[in-house]
Amino acid sequence: MALAALTGAACGGFATTPPVSRDLGSAPETTTSSTQPPSTTTSSSVFLSLPPSSTPLASDALVTPSGVIVAILEQTNSGFSVRTPCGDEATVPWGTPIGPVDVVIDPGHGGEADPGAQGSNGLTESEVNLAVSRLVVEHLGKRGVSAILTRTRDYASTLGMRALLADQVGASLMVSIHHNAPAPGPSAIPGTEVFVQSDSADSRRLGGLLYQQAIEALSTFDVAWTSAPDAGVLEVLNTRGTDAYGMLRTPETVTALIELGYIANPVEAELFATQEYVEVAATAVVEAVVAYLDTDEPGTGFIAEARVFNPQPGISGDVCQDPELY
Repeated sequence: MALAALTGAACGGFATTPPVSRDLGSAPETTTSSTQPPSTTTSSSVFLSLPPSSTPLASDALVTPSGVIVAILEQTNSGFSVRTPCGDEATVPWGTPIGPVDVVIDPGHGGEADPGAQGSNGLTESEVNLAVSRLVVEHLGKRGVSAILTRTRDYASTLGMRALLADQVGASLMVSIHHNAPAPGPSAIPGTEVFVQSDSADSRRLGGLLYQQAIEALSTFDVAWTSAPDAGVLEVLNTRGTDAYGMLRTPETVTALIELGYIANPVEAELFATQEYVEVAATAVVEAVVAYLDTDEPGTGFIAEARVFNPQPGISGDVCQDPELY
């Protein structure tokens, strides 16, 4: 399947154009309020599964006219002072405030400077992460769970801003979605790994549910999987003894990072480029999130010993390029 077709199929049928307008249920019709000019309907320009906020608060996020979701710093006479995906402060003249939010879904990587890993078929990690994440948010909305994305299309965002967005909207949890590299040895089962926040029982339980659902769902595909010998639900610490990944270390929100499989494995990359995979992977994440919110189930796949690893730092503001906000 072509890459543009994959991305489009996962987000309602578009490929290179913004998301098509959708009925968000309780979202209002276009008005001439101070937060939105005539002829602009920002609430339907991006995947989100909740109605707009009636009264903007500092704890809200904002859907900008271009469909980017940003944290609101304050509302001013000029519009909204916001924190951009790259961490700068900017003024957006109008938009749709949203919040609070139950769940934040983070499509890992993004933008020209940070495409993530790449498969032998040309599929980039940032593409498939976004395709799965968009469908997760859509399906959560159908289950009555409010959710937003940390990035709504292919642009860069620093780890700090992703964490800020989740903390700002008071989310109960955040899931960061990834596809792994380099490929390890062969395996009879998917090499799914879930990294959790150290010393957080809630993050550990979320990780266990994500692992359980992902393994059950992905095992239905007949492919030659690859897996690390210690794959499962585990903490990854740096040599200083703290969480190695900034996506887990930075937010106060309960967070887990899932590597669904190995895009560096050619047969897995081919699978990830199909709409069937996107549907199955997204459904697994949704079931795990709903189980975390609605049950006390512990999940499975826990690895007792932490992995020690010093990863490269995430994208910095020096190379991060903000998308157009309006």
